[in-house]
Amino acid sequence: MRYQTTIDTVGIQIDAVNEMNRNMMLEGILALYKRENLYITIKDYPLNQHSNFYIREYHIYAHNIVVASIKTGSFSIKDTLTNVVTTTYYISLEFAGLMRYNQILDQITNSTLFKTCAYLNNNLITFKLTGLDVCIDLYTKFNNILALCTKKTPKTVYWAAYEKQVYTSTTYIEKIKHNKLQQAVQRAYLYDKAFKEGLEYNLTRFEMKLQPKFFNKNRENVISGIMNSLDKYHVMYVPNKKEKQHLMREYDNHSILRQRDIKKLKFDSYRCHPDVAVVVGFINRMFIVKEDDIKENQCHLWHNKLLRS
Repeated sequence: MRYQTTIDTVGIQIDAVNEMNRNMMLEGILALYKRENLYITIKDYPLNQHSNFYIREYHIYAHNIVVASIKTGSFSIKDTLTNVVTTTYYISLEFAGLMRYNQILDQITNSTLFKTCAYLNNNLITFKLTGLDVCIDLYTKFNNILALCTKKTPKTVYWAAYEKQVYTSTTYIEKIKHNKLQQAVQRAYLYDKAFKEGLEYNLTRFEMKLQPKFFNKNRENVISGIMNSLDKYHVMYVPNKKEKQHLMREYDNHSILRQRDIKKLKFDSYRCHPDVAVVVGFINRMFIVKEDDIKENQCHLWHNKLLRS
């Protein structure tokens, strides 16, 4: 059974010391999108009466689909020792749907992300990762895959393997209240990607969402943190229904799974391993790509197109 590791959503943030610098950087990014003929809408949120700051949100469209979103705002932190208040003015960008399996939209979304990174790198504008969706896309039916957390985090509640969930084509791993989803460090779920995207072939996606708290916690060693997070889950290809039911029962019978239990149950013989090299390569490219690299790649694509014609 064929499967691959993909990145589906990326969040980055730019911090500035004052509003003027923040707005100048924002104007440059928006100008980039306008040159790419992307449609931009603006939404203002009500003024915060306590901080006197407001949030503005931009949605970037291609073919009537949101390919990126921008949120601008500010926050203040008071030093408890000196009582000095420091205000940070930020630009938060999210690029979602990088791997929809729609060739045109995927190309536009990925192009928008890397052109943004190239613009920031060329202009020496520092940015940081704040969100990342790492996926394992498996070319098989949803019912053939079993995804479980085998290294549970204390104070986190998990769904039991046999516990009935809300949707028949989605299996959540962590049991998190809807209003607490954005506050989680990470969360994962399995769903029928073919059903969601209307694909004509079988495709099931395991998706691990790494959120802002994760990057605040792992800022010094992001790659190591991602590897440790992926290692918490077993994504298993189990086409035999009886074998799958057996694994589910054994999982539910163990409140804690030790390495010897995993070995005894032969979880690893079913496991589909994520390709960490894909994740590392993707992140590295974001932080080193330059505008000349984008132009060179475009020329290479045009050259290949001409040769084919």
